Amino acid sequence: MRTSMFAIPIALLAVVMTFGGCVKEKCNRTVQTKIFTPIWMSMEEYYASAMSTAPVEIEQAGKIYVKDQYLFVNEVLKGIHVIDNSDPAAPKPVSFINILGNIDMAVKGNYLYADSYSDLLVFNISNPLDVRVEKRIPGVINYPTTTEGLVLGYHYAQQDSLIVGYTSRDTTYNYDCAQTWPEMMFDASAQSFASALKSNSGGGTGKGGSMARFTIAKDHLYTVNYSQLKAFDLGNSADPAFKGEQQIGWAIETIFPYGEYLFIGSSNAMYIYDIDNPAAPAKRSTVTHFTACDPVVVEGTTAYVTLRTGTTCAGTFNELQVFNVADVDNPVKLATYQMKNPHGLGIDNGKLFICEGVHGLRFLDAPDPLKIKTTKLVEGVNAYDVIPYNQGLIVSAVNGIYQYDYKNMSNPVLLSKINVKNAE
Repeated sequence: MRTSMFAIPIALLAVVMTFGGCVKEKCNRTVQTKIFTPIWMSMEEYYASAMSTAPVEIEQAGKIYVKDQYLFVNEVLKGIHVIDNSDPAAPKPVSFINILGNIDMAVKGNYLYADSYSDLLVFNISNPLDVRVEKRIPGVINYPTTTEGLVLGYHYAQQDSLIVGYTSRDTTYNYDCAQTWPEMMFDASAQSFASALKSNSGGGTGKGGSMARFTIAKDHLYTVNYSQLKAFDLGNSADPAFKGEQQIGWAIETIFPYGEYLFIGSSNAMYIYDIDNPAAPAKRSTVTHFTACDPVVVEGTTAYVTLRTGTTCAGTFNELQVFNVADVDNPVKLATYQMKNPHGLGIDNGKLFICEGVHGLRFLDAPDPLKIKTTKLVEGVNAYDVIPYNQGLIVSAVNGIYQYDYKNMSNPVLLSKINVKNAE
């Protein structure tokens, strides 16, 4: 197998550490770095991989979505678990939809919309035991990246394949300080193919969590990426029609529909768009805040926004901010509440739920936005996102999928837990 090494764009690279010393006669520098080798999959194999299989154990739970009696749980970059949640006290795995590069999803009627690297896939889920690809729209979603910032799903047309992962190895180089050495390295081995990265094998819309980047409103699918909002007409549910995209800002993170509006969270702002013309949402206002991760949910005329610190958030505040959005052109901040490390959140008829990461799951009484009070903090749940649904709370956590009865907010009852294989 022949390999070559070269510097590549920042999106495909990892950071390196350098150290060195100089003497009068000669300057030498030692560089320690990781070299990443892409794992390629043929396009034929990639296309054939999108299918339903028997249920598999959840390894890394991602985003969640609920439609009727079914709960959909993302297996990060691998696919979607379909779970019969008719009885929240006894959820039953139904199938697993193998979708390489998947992170987000939304459902309308019998159709599931999901990203697969940079493609948008439409699945017919009328029979959850035999889910089929109805449509593939290539290149309309941004490429996902690894935790090191390496692009996944990049299609190399010359060899009709795409990148589905990376292997890495440590290396050290010594070179003359006068030379220019690429600070980041990439092993462009075109022969490193591997199938080993394969994952284990009605009408109306559903409801997603506050961390969603996909949502459906007014018969349109909306998706957000780092800087853009895209719209797809679902008049023909099986064949979405791309209607256009527009620049929003930067570091866009989440999208939440409410009434005639889309509330979009970014690392430094909340944006409100009206969808009077659903094919071309129009911006109504922007509320800026300190840099931090920023999901948002809305009920009535009140918007709830959480800000948090963290390595990917670059923020210094952990708080809940509450806004009056009765006038969408001029939102007014009503109150700020200190939190521990808030992630996703949900609201249901004045009952507020906030995921506090490693600190647990917070239940709050919030009929008055100026007098929000914690009624219970459930510890031991590394909570990421929530969906209040039919008087039950569905929680996606590092250590499992939890469901609670929250009729008594001071004493929520755990109904069930679906274990996660790689829980930390």
